[in-house]
Amino acid sequence: MTLPEGFSGAIPAVLQDAPVGLLLTDKKKKIVWLNNALQNYLDIDFNEIKGATASSLKNDSLKALLKAKNIAELPATAIHERRWTKCWRAPLADEHEGITAHYFFDVTELHQLHSENEHLKIELENLNIHDKTTGMLNQHGLMQTLESQVSRSRRYNNPLSLIIIQTSGVKDKKKLDQVLIAISLLLNDQLRWADLAGRLDTNKFLLILPETTAKDTATLADKLTTQIKALEKNPKALTIKSSTSSWEKGDDIDKLMSRAENGLK
Repeated sequence: MTLPEGFSGAIPAVLQDAPVGLLLTDKKKKIVWLNNALQNYLDIDFNEIKGATASSLKNDSLKALLKAKNIAELPATAIHERRWTKCWRAPLADEHEGITAHYFFDVTELHQLHSENEHLKIELENLNIHDKTTGMLNQHGLMQTLESQVSRSRRYNNPLSLIIIQTSGVKDKKKLDQVLIAISLLLNDQLRWADLAGRLDTNKFLLILPETTAKDTATLADKLTTQIKALEKNPKALTIKSSTSSWEKGDDIDKLMSRAENGLK
């Protein structure tokens, strides 16, 4: 893609101030440049590591990042707690052939969220919190999980959203169970590892989406509604509705759930 006239000169400044750590190595795998974000993230000075390779680096954190194939775990220091960093690299082409760009993005919060969810799942497995028909969390399990996530949003002001999916029109219990099982399998397949879904009541599913904005939640709700309507063997009488809500300052579980429920009316 060709940049508009006059914009090419802005590229160095954009890369220097990008929120993602960026480092360049040459054909001999020597460090030739890194941006401000990476210097600040690792508390290093470019002049101290210029020309070094991963094997010759004295900075253990940067060495770990350069050698990582996916996620690098950085040990705690006097300044920082333990951190996890997503690492990936890509060779440049054309006149920059031989130069490799290394990208680094802090995923500590996501890793901690994943760990918290895994711990929570283990605790939940020891309780009677699963729906017998779908195997998903039941209302009790969902509310326990939501309480934890609302507390987290209050503490860190992180995004948190809900989707309620409601089925109606199917009165035969056997057919309804078949519909619910099909929907549960679809939801388990489509959601991220950080998300949780369960059966809220007879004909409703609740999706709990940490780190998800209202806009992204609305998009996901539309996508899932469309996919559910397209499931094979759906009874002709089946209708699907969805509603969303997103955490706002001062919200508790009741307020968050109430807004989602009201959207179905």
